[in-house]
Amino acid sequence: MKRFIFLAFIVFASQVSAQDSISYVAVKSCMVAGPVFLQKPVLVDSINIFDKKYDAKQILGTKVSSSIVMQQSKEKQADPVSGYFTSGIGSGHQSSLHFFNFVVTAKGFTKIKLKVSSPQAFEIYVGGEKVLDKYSTQKSLDKAASVEWSSNVEPKSYEISIKCLSMATDSIPPSIKIDIKPDQPQKIFASATSGQRPFTLYDILEGERPTSTSISPDGKYVLLNTTVVLPKGKRSSQVKVMNATTGAVILNSSGDRGWRWMPRGSRLYSTTTGTTGRNLYVLDLSVMQEKLLAEDLPEGYFYWSPDETYLIFSITDKAPESKDGGVHQILTPQDRQAGWRNRSFLYHYDLATGVLRPLTFGYRSSYLSAISPDAKSIVFSTGRDHYSERPFSLRSFFHLHLNTMEVDTLWHDIKYGSVSGFSPDGKQLLLSGGPESFDKIGLDERVTGIPNPSDGQAYIYDLASKEIKAITRDFNPSIQNMYWNKVDNNIYFLTTDEDYVNVYRYQVKKDRFEKLDLPADVVQNISIADEALVLTGVGQNTSYASRAFRVDLKNSKTVILDNPMKPVMDQLTLGPVEDWNFQASDGTEIKGRIYYPYDFQKDKKYPMIVYYYGGTTPVNRGFDGRYSFHLYATMGYIVYVIQPSGAIGFGQEFSARHINAWGEYTADNIIEGTKKVCEAHPFVDRTKVGCIGASYGGFMTMYLQTRTDIFAAAVSHAGISDITSYWGEGYWGYSYNGYAAADSYPWNNADLFVGQSPLFSADKINTPLLLLHGDADTNVPVGESIQMFTALKILGKPVEFISIAGENHHIMDYDKRIRWNNSIFAWFAKWLQNDPIWWNEMYPKKNF
Repeated sequence: MKRFIFLAFIVFASQVSAQDSISYVAVKSCMVAGPVFLQKPVLVDSINIFDKKYDAKQILGTKVSSSIVMQQSKEKQADPVSGYFTSGIGSGHQSSLHFFNFVVTAKGFTKIKLKVSSPQAFEIYVGGEKVLDKYSTQKSLDKAASVEWSSNVEPKSYEISIKCLSMATDSIPPSIKIDIKPDQPQKIFASATSGQRPFTLYDILEGERPTSTSISPDGKYVLLNTTVVLPKGKRSSQVKVMNATTGAVILNSSGDRGWRWMPRGSRLYSTTTGTTGRNLYVLDLSVMQEKLLAEDLPEGYFYWSPDETYLIFSITDKAPESKDGGVHQILTPQDRQAGWRNRSFLYHYDLATGVLRPLTFGYRSSYLSAISPDAKSIVFSTGRDHYSERPFSLRSFFHLHLNTMEVDTLWHDIKYGSVSGFSPDGKQLLLSGGPESFDKIGLDERVTGIPNPSDGQAYIYDLASKEIKAITRDFNPSIQNMYWNKVDNNIYFLTTDEDYVNVYRYQVKKDRFEKLDLPADVVQNISIADEALVLTGVGQNTSYASRAFRVDLKNSKTVILDNPMKPVMDQLTLGPVEDWNFQASDGTEIKGRIYYPYDFQKDKKYPMIVYYYGGTTPVNRGFDGRYSFHLYATMGYIVYVIQPSGAIGFGQEFSARHINAWGEYTADNIIEGTKKVCEAHPFVDRTKVGCIGASYGGFMTMYLQTRTDIFAAAVSHAGISDITSYWGEGYWGYSYNGYAAADSYPWNNADLFVGQSPLFSADKINTPLLLLHGDADTNVPVGESIQMFTALKILGKPVEFISIAGENHHIMDYDKRIRWNNSIFAWFAKWLQNDPIWWNEMYPKKNF
């Protein structure tokens, strides 16, 4: 979403040293538009139904297109003597509207007063909403009346527009004087028309961003999905079809249509609801014609056969509704989840005959894994619970020949591993799994204990010889996704590569990996053409928002296809980011990076915030997100992001340290790294260091406070305080512990489940701790924060608890996310910047 932003240049007196001495300071430059001429309506009556005359208030209420105002705006300077801005007087025979626009950006919570003076009538709008008006008129500037508007401002850009009315009888041109008085001038940022300003939370929440791309099989067109979020949270999804070479948009559609590529050429398909079922439509882009291909399709997701002759449907049988009157028997730990008793099965739909026939039937669900390139067979899987040992389920894989319905069992009741697809010749299968998959043939010999199952590995299975080859055992990046390209017979991997997300090409014949040079530090999505060596994707950089790109895989030539956030990114003033690694006491290199404020000064002391991973995935270099590190840096913090032991993407030995540790090594790395950052950077105020984490990172926040007093403030979102209660109560607590605490249980390893749980060492916590939790969290139940809050209250320790109603593990609601973010900002401001005003404003002290 492109927005035109007006900016003012505000000069604050350098001699101001105390808040009490702050006075109004004139705005020296702003954007001015007008005149917009108005015709007086025919007065059928002297008053309207509200008993109002047609006067200045009625005229100022005239709607004017904001886009037209933007186009007409020009920067103007205030008169150096009077301080007034003036606009053209108009024709002298008509009334006219004039617009004076600017933006004030706050980089911290403070209060401002805005005083506007004018001999004309005017209205003041902030963020598009009227906040104040003056309808009286005066004859001269020296008699001009003023109005004042005061408000608390949070870190945000405030677009301020003053709509001024010039009457035909006015003897002086429309004139406006603007003065601003901030309580804390250092927190108010303004610039001239270059557009540079600080980064704010709303630059993350709002705007248009590409979310995914899909390249047509012939490589000629790109299907680009974008999400648009408007102010106040209104959201929509859009689909663009673009020429892959030129980037020209040839089709725009809402995301509701659900366009996808056919297996061949450059045709799109979608389904719509008809009178008797779903209808399947195909759009041929070469002639831009749409035709109906099939009618009365069943509900359910479907997959195309490579030859486009049939569809494979996954259709769900819903379990009978319970008639137990609300007294519900829970059959398995997973039975707590909605829909667990439903079952899905595979069906073959012949497009020529319209016959839908079942391919699988039974009690257990079956899932499609792959369709062979010749369309003659499929691989599918089934699973069953197996609670006697981790990972608490078993899977079987079958090769089904569609013409004969003969089934070959590939693997029966295996614990780890999956099928990702066929080789281009159909003779091999591409497999995925962890280091323990397929009899541990992909296990790095340097791992002496239990490996981390979330460290993704890849394998190749030969259907004739039934031999499996581990191809990523000595490859440190962790596999996220993979695709075997039939044009060059290479396998392309999307990987977690330390704190990057990179794409690698594996040359099958040479058994060699090659990293692709892509225009993103964090690749969010890729798509590779089936019939051409073309890749498209979406990604963001350490200091840049998401963009869509196209890459020619033959020569690595890259084209940016879509960059909707460019107007915003061009305005933002961001500080530098530098890698900062250290050697831990055990000899391991621990990597990290440091974010600096945009106005960083070496001779100044800064508070610091430390952030670490949640779960076992490293903290990547993405720009956006719920914890945007540039945002904290803009607010005046040094931000240290550390990648401690246990993260995937650094090799199997490193990730295996996550297993049966629950913070033991991770905390050591964080404490040591934080101390060394402070020692190496004298501008860090080591008495004002905070830390923050979510989920496992929220656990780590609590756990750290039982181990050290180096932090002045701490924030835990959705954190785990008692490993045992999380293990038994969270939907996935027992399964996550199936590798985080592999083969350990509350009854056989109390040292882990009790000894590493922060709750049982709550008396050691002295750091002011903020707990935040969605009260509908099914992953980490809200009780994990409740019990830590209760313990610290009983102990008389500094703690606050914010419960977010109706929110799950992530805070998704627009307004609640703003308040959630602001609670974190205000907490750190209170404890790390000695500024409790924002926190006290949000949560005033209550006596009960």
